[in-house]
Amino acid sequence: MSAVLPPTGPLLGFPFSGQSKEASPGPTAPTVQSPILSPSFSYGQKRKLSHDDDSDDEMVGSPDSSLALATRNLAPLAQQHHNAVQSGFLSSPQHAVHHHNASKRARTEIIGRPLPLSRQLESLDARALKAMICSLADKHAYLVDEISSMAPTPTVSSSLELLSRHLDRISSAFPYKGDPAGDYAYIRVRPHVAEFLDAVSDYTPHFLPPREQQVGNCLQFLDGVTSLVHRLPEWRADANNALKQAAYDELSRAWSLVVREALKRANGIVLEYGGWRDKIAKHNESAGGRLQSAVDAVDQGLGNAGRRFGRFF
Repeated sequence: MSAVLPPTGPLLGFPFSGQSKEASPGPTAPTVQSPILSPSFSYGQKRKLSHDDDSDDEMVGSPDSSLALATRNLAPLAQQHHNAVQSGFLSSPQHAVHHHNASKRARTEIIGRPLPLSRQLESLDARALKAMICSLADKHAYLVDEISSMAPTPTVSSSLELLSRHLDRISSAFPYKGDPAGDYAYIRVRPHVAEFLDAVSDYTPHFLPPREQQVGNCLQFLDGVTSLVHRLPEWRADANNALKQAAYDELSRAWSLVVREALKRANGIVLEYGGWRDKIAKHNESAGGRLQSAVDAVDQGLGNAGRRFGRFF
């Protein structure tokens, strides 16, 4: 049995009437037309008394049925709005965001570009980098002094280490078979011998006075580089030994220059008490007497000095 509602009168915006089905007939409330619902539906419409139509009456007067009616009536308007968006007359927020993102991607598009100079240089090995810098200096002579001032000054130890690597290339170039003192072996290693001796000729003046002011550095470099030249191979043919002999002649002049410079300082005390007289004599013996001029310079310079120092020791 349906509950009896109090007679509160018609409620605008609510689909039910203010009276129940069992209430006595009375004056009906004025019908209020909704702009959304169908004109045939009114808020003041009474429920049907037929038992057969009771279920239909509840469905028509329920809130769900009102929502269904409103949805059916709004469907054409939604379709018209969709058509307007598609035709370009309206623009949805989602469409605007998509257009903004597409234009942003277009502005930040990445394109090809060459490598920076630093990345190009790091891909080069030391030999290729050296060749490139030397070629650049040959084309632009004014760059020589600037590059030299920027490059670190080589030390005695670093220079001897580099010369030692040049010497190792000579040993690696020897053939596996055959006479190691023969002409074929000499032909194989001669380019590496020439490269090593060229490096010796370039580094030796760097450690000679007046370029090098420390006599100790001069003596230390000459001692190391002369030991490296001793390790050059001896060939059966005398003509093949010409490069090594020329290197000894150059080293002999360098030793003589340094000895004379050392004798000017404290009467050659560095030579006498540094053991350089004996070291130079041994180098001369290993060189087959080609450093005799350096030995003579030491003996002449330290003759009187040695006797003078001998009175105190």
